[in-house]
Amino acid sequence: MGTIKDKVAIIGMGCTRFGERWDVGAEELMVEAFQECLDDAGIEKKDIGAAWLGTCFDSINVGKSALPMSMTLRLPMIPVTRVENFCATGTEAFRGACYAVASGAYDICLALGVEKVKDTGYGGLASFTGSDSGSRIWQWFPNMTAPGAFAQLASAYSAKYKISNKDLKRAIAHVSVKSHANGVLNPKAHLRKAVSEEQVMASPIIAHPLGLFDCCGVSDGAACAIVTTPEIAKSLKADQHLIKVKALSVSVSSGEESIGNNWDGAHFVTTRIAATRAYEEAGIKDPRKEISMCEVHDCFSITEMVTMEDLHLS
Repeated sequence: MGTIKDKVAIIGMGCTRFGERWDVGAEELMVEAFQECLDDAGIEKKDIGAAWLGTCFDSINVGKSALPMSMTLRLPMIPVTRVENFCATGTEAFRGACYAVASGAYDICLALGVEKVKDTGYGGLASFTGSDSGSRIWQWFPNMTAPGAFAQLASAYSAKYKISNKDLKRAIAHVSVKSHANGVLNPKAHLRKAVSEEQVMASPIIAHPLGLFDCCGVSDGAACAIVTTPEIAKSLKADQHLIKVKALSVSVSSGEESIGNNWDGAHFVTTRIAATRAYEEAGIKDPRKEISMCEVHDCFSITEMVTMEDLHLS
């Protein structure tokens, strides 16, 4: 297997303020994130060789093509590719930019993700099918909602490890308390109020056993990154420590774990596969000792807790 380890460096990053951004559209969010990223990178638009746009909800957002980003940001007639892969959509955009640089096809690439979720009416409860492919997927999951799906993860976890409902809720409450505490420190976060363990435990149930504070908010926002080769990065930022990409791994389910009888429903099969591949590519032998900071998917508190285990970090 090939590797991109240390072949790509991040020279710029930017993001919007996240929240209910009724005052702006997806285009304004893209500009907000891109301008900060471009300033951070210290380059001009003409230096960008190719770009990737990631967006999941397209119906009344940016549409199905990459043109909205190319035209909104006035990119210099370069290749722009739109990608979508549910919760991994932003990662897919970043992966495309990184692999393009690592392959030698381009010197500098842009990855940008944007979602204007509030304008879709999506509240996190209703099914979000709409396309033909989506309809086929949800034939397997009639009336499924995001809270309902991850509530099943919590129930399966509780059953597998024989944990009482109260003890499980208290365990995942720590995740919610920590996440809200981090939000207080971030001026661009949507939710910026601390919560106590007692508040989390007493919050209204959304999908048993997940309560209100176990569920993420629905936010509008955008984020982007500019990547290049380490050699070019050094020439642009000689006095700064380079942030290099050590590994990128995506594992997409074939559906077999949810169709067969071997999956216990208490962990993410694909996360374990992707983690193993990424650690191998990065040369990490013991993630608990070698990784000092992580940011994991936390759509629901149980998701973060299980993901930390699947990443061999807890």
